[in-house]
Amino acid sequence: MLSIRNLDIGFGSGDLAVSKASLHIAAGQRLAVCGAAGSGKTTLLHAAAGIIPRLVRPPVISGEIELDGKPITTIAKDDLFTAISLVSQNVEDQVWDLSVEDLIAFPLENRAVAKADIRARIESLLVELELEPLRGRRVLTLSGGERRMVAIAAALAASPRLLVLDEPTTGLDPAARQRLVRILHKLGSDQLAILISEQDPAAIADVVDDIALLQSGALTPAVPKAALMDKPQPWIEAGILPPHRGRQPRKTYAEGATLLSIAGLKTQLARRDGRPVLESIDLEIKAGETVGLIGRNGAGKTTLFQSVLGLAKVTAGTLSIEGQDASKWTPARRARSVAYLPQNMRRILFNMTVQQEVTFAITASPAIPKDPAVVDTALAALEKYGLSSFREANPFALSTRQQALLGLACADAAGSAVAILDEPLLARDGQGRRMLDLFLDSTLSAGRAVMIISHDLELIADAASRVLVLDRGAITFDGSVDDVWDSAGYGALNWPAPAFMGVGQGAGQGAGQGAGKTDHAVL
Repeated sequence: MLSIRNLDIGFGSGDLAVSKASLHIAAGQRLAVCGAAGSGKTTLLHAAAGIIPRLVRPPVISGEIELDGKPITTIAKDDLFTAISLVSQNVEDQVWDLSVEDLIAFPLENRAVAKADIRARIESLLVELELEPLRGRRVLTLSGGERRMVAIAAALAASPRLLVLDEPTTGLDPAARQRLVRILHKLGSDQLAILISEQDPAAIADVVDDIALLQSGALTPAVPKAALMDKPQPWIEAGILPPHRGRQPRKTYAEGATLLSIAGLKTQLARRDGRPVLESIDLEIKAGETVGLIGRNGAGKTTLFQSVLGLAKVTAGTLSIEGQDASKWTPARRARSVAYLPQNMRRILFNMTVQQEVTFAITASPAIPKDPAVVDTALAALEKYGLSSFREANPFALSTRQQALLGLACADAAGSAVAILDEPLLARDGQGRRMLDLFLDSTLSAGRAVMIISHDLELIADAASRVLVLDRGAITFDGSVDDVWDSAGYGALNWPAPAFMGVGQGAGQGAGQGAGKTDHAVL
């Protein structure tokens, strides 16, 4: 079906993004390409989907890309992009402020499909992809995981023969991942070929037949998944944490003063039934803590940190930062004490150079700093996170991993009392994880605190000292990382516990019998 032979792709500077890559995908085959951040996965998938070279022509490209034996450069674009559909890692690039039904209908309307057939196809996809609860919703009001599932539905609307998914589990909670796997199983049974890139192979192991590893643009031959899943060394060499591994030891730090305190928080933003997204939220974060925040897609995790940052209106409650009443602080003032690092760093980058991003984080001013100490602090942070050679580069020229590292450098240099990391993309990447651990050590040893918002339960188990479970607008568990998996609050999510935890009933059973648990419901 799709063949790629000896593909080289470069973007004009440094090493090739993809080097001498070859792969073949047959009808109905399900292939995963796994590699670290920056290894070239997205570039390779864009080539497989025809984005390269039909829509984007890189400065360096050679080799062959064929669909059914024909070079993709000779196939009409409409035919090519009907046969192959792509869902990108940054799904926000593929959704608009439309209703769920209109977004799914868009590719069919573009092809002048009859209205009755469009309605029938929408109905079929809503049922097949289990999206019926989202009927009539505006896409931009959905959670990140819900948007991803709708984007997949839109990609399937024109019945492609090859579905290309770039990091599809990004932003999905464990239940949504299980649903995605279940759906992809059904889709794959109908001769639909699937090409997936992932850093977390365990998340999609039940879907794929074969796996190829990508390291610095070089692709290994695809092999049956059983030949790789239990062997740690190939994954380590590819720069990825092995899928089956033990729990990593966690450093502990002395607990200090309360840095962030919320009491009785109630948001103005409400759900469709009129209930506030968050109601009666109480929490504290102390110096030396890494607090993990988990919850279903749409539980209100984003609304919680937006409320802390002053970006979401509240109708009740108090907020204190470093012992001061911050309820009336502007978002700019709050940002001086609470750093926020989104999964997609492009959302908050705006300076002309990497160094200016760091100096802005320190001074809150876009002006070139005159104080040598500010410049020295910025340069030291860039050196610390391996970005010294990029200090004069435009932040948007960095790779996704480099942008994530830039976020760590900014938060570290600013010395913010609390740093909020929203689904850090570095968690499964070997080098990125070392940098994340470095950031945690640097922040906590300096008497500051970190909140990690993530659906990666192994990251939470490794890194967090305390866990909050957010469910139905309330914090239903607030306690130690060792107690959460057996708690009633976690059990209500019906999620499995991290594979390496080995807890008795901590697999979504909700026994709530853990000794010394601090489970509490906030009503």
